[in-house]
Amino acid sequence: MTPIDFEHGKVFRFSNPPAVEQELVREFFGNRREGYYVDGGANHPSIDSQSRHLEDLGWTGLLIEPTPSYCEMLRKERKGQVVQLACSSPENHEKRLRLIAAGVHSTLNANPIALDNHSKETIEVTCRTLDSILEEYGVRPGFDFISIDIEGHEMEMFKGFTLPKWKPKLVLLEDHVTSHEKHIHMMKNGYRLILRTGLNSWYVPQEMHFDFSPAARFEFFRKYWLGLPSRKLRYRR
Repeated sequence: MTPIDFEHGKVFRFSNPPAVEQELVREFFGNRREGYYVDGGANHPSIDSQSRHLEDLGWTGLLIEPTPSYCEMLRKERKGQVVQLACSSPENHEKRLRLIAAGVHSTLNANPIALDNHSKETIEVTCRTLDSILEEYGVRPGFDFISIDIEGHEMEMFKGFTLPKWKPKLVLLEDHVTSHEKHIHMMKNGYRLILRTGLNSWYVPQEMHFDFSPAARFEFFRKYWLGLPSRKLRYRR
């Protein structure tokens, strides 16, 4: 059985493996051949890319990535507009900050949870608010899709990203769920959580109604409440 029926707003399975993510994203948009994405933390042009499969369908968009080596690869291999910047708060707007350069786990977070076995070499990168980037590149409010994968710097980024103004149709937000901070922020800004694929939480505008099956509702309760203490211990810094 499919984990979700987008047409009728039915969620049958809340937690899902990452292998089904891209297929479900395409299904959410009805396999449309055109659309607009914003890939925040684009990383490698194809490996674990949240937007490559959409671009292959004919979509266009922004590839926001602070790491110079990845930006060079993105310019060579992708059709989207490459924006060599890090997304952060208004306080960090146009500042140069230290980025821990660790491949797909590169982060501005001083205490990242995914770097135990990775190099912690640092480089300086320029920061901007996401609001300013979207405005500069003429992105229209109500655009289709945004992926946010910036390795623990999300709450700083949210300070410079006015969700009610831009209101993307689907937000994929990486979240290890060691707190409810990101989830509460999304709810306060008009979004509801409908699904998990791997480490990514799916948020849609609250006016999109989805009914959870009893099994899906229990999975949500287990993930966001029962499992929270153990994840806090596992990722404690």
